[in-house]
Amino acid sequence: MTSYIIISFLMMVTPGPGVLSLAGVGAGFGWRVGIMYLIGLFLGTNGVALLVVLGFKQFLFEIDGVELTFLVLSLSYLSFLSWRIATSDNKTGFKETSKAPKLYEGIFLQFVNPKAYVVQGHLFVVLSLGISSYNVEILTKFLIVNSIWIPIHIFWLWLGISLKKWSLASNKQVWVNRGMGLALFAVVILSAIMELRTDL
Repeated sequence: MTSYIIISFLMMVTPGPGVLSLAGVGAGFGWRVGIMYLIGLFLGTNGVALLVVLGFKQFLFEIDGVELTFLVLSLSYLSFLSWRIATSDNKTGFKETSKAPKLYEGIFLQFVNPKAYVVQGHLFVVLSLGISSYNVEILTKFLIVNSIWIPIHIFWLWLGISLKKWSLASNKQVWVNRGMGLALFAVVILSAIMELRTDL
């Protein structure tokens, strides 16, 4: 079980689209929007894990073109989100704007992100805890994964918001938002390159 916890932690602590987008949302829009987006990511992550456990992921990705479609949707949304973060003009008080990401967008990101299925597949199917009861093992995995996932994502949200708080001048806040948006867009580019190399 110790090995499983360590592997789970390492797989989730590495910066990826979910945590970087969360940090960007925190920097651009503050706690209120950030928490709602985090809840969306949480529901989406557990939804994907449930699909993996039920075997739906294997069926879904055997259909020609589905994985590529999900990849395009995921990268397109992340590109759009990076633009929204980079152009956020919130000054103080973290007032929610019409451009602020919603809870359902966090859910959407996880469901169309092929990497989410890979990670959850590894944690819930490939790795074993050695528990005789399948139901108990799956429940234990959900508890372990979420106990690691929640604090890691709260930390990234706090980090994004802290970057905004540390940058009191409005011109610095703009550059923090642009930097977070650019970092997220860099993830989009790297993800696309890695996926193309995998296919080749």
